Amino acid sequence: MEDSIVNLHRSVISERNSAIRYQQNEELLYILEETLGLNNSISHSFDSLKTIAVLTSPDKKVRIFTWYLIDDKGVHEHYGFLQTYDEATKRYKVYPLIDKWQKVDNPSAKMLRCDNWFGALYTKLIEVKGSTGTYYTLLGWNGGNLFSQYKVIDILTFNDKGVPVFGSPVFRNYGKNNYIVRVVFEYSKKGYMALNYEKQSYMQRSATKNKKTNQYNTTKITTDMIVFSRLIPMREGLNNPQSMVGEASLTDAFVEQDGKWFFKQDVMAGNPDKPLPPRVYKPRKHYTPEQ
Repeated sequence: MEDSIVNLHRSVISERNSAIRYQQNEELLYILEETLGLNNSISHSFDSLKTIAVLTSPDKKVRIFTWYLIDDKGVHEHYGFLQTYDEATKRYKVYPLIDKWQKVDNPSAKMLRCDNWFGALYTKLIEVKGSTGTYYTLLGWNGGNLFSQYKVIDILTFNDKGVPVFGSPVFRNYGKNNYIVRVVFEYSKKGYMALNYEKQSYMQRSATKNKKTNQYNTTKITTDMIVFSRLIPMREGLNNPQSMVGEASLTDAFVEQDGKWFFKQDVMAGNPDKPLPPRVYKPRKHYTPEQ
């Protein structure tokens, strides 16, 4: 079945006829859902799926498959499945992900379900253990439309009935709005923005001052963090999201502390000594997401 999935998605990628491409994608959705519904499918690695992003949590309780198509108007439509472990039944459940990113107003403040998902091609899954339990942080890319694209930091949790929920107010000290359940960066289709999870450093000011200089003491802290380029206008006077690009020399971050993500400005980003192993993802060149 994995061979069928691999070959079918290759056909989807290479098919130029839009109607045939979407028909093949529907067949792909059916076969993949049937495959994930098989007993012990969680133990199968799906290593040969190079054109579909597959991420598995370290605790083996969550696995997520994502990919996308581009319609005739240049709009990206995202597809996926979420496979989760149900503690009550001791079995895995499969949830189709239905992309509604174009219809979600103010996505930074909206809790979403699988049937109104803010679609993205996920490139990293980070398991976080907080005081209220374990949740999963997802880094992804949304191809947007002809003018804008997006980088996304989303949160996957489960309600008291075990139903998956996207978004959680775990972000601190970021922006003017104190209630942010996901971080969405919109920027120019012609631009670039880095979003990674890696070991970097920042300066932490202490509560004490140096007696000689009367300046606050600072400590350099190096840890794993979500690092990203700061967005700036590509030209002076242009402040709309479609004109924003990532500035390589300005890097900010989110650092996890006690189960929350705290915003840190002006991270000292450089080539990490021991970068975290990246997810192997090798789509064809004409299908490669913005990196």
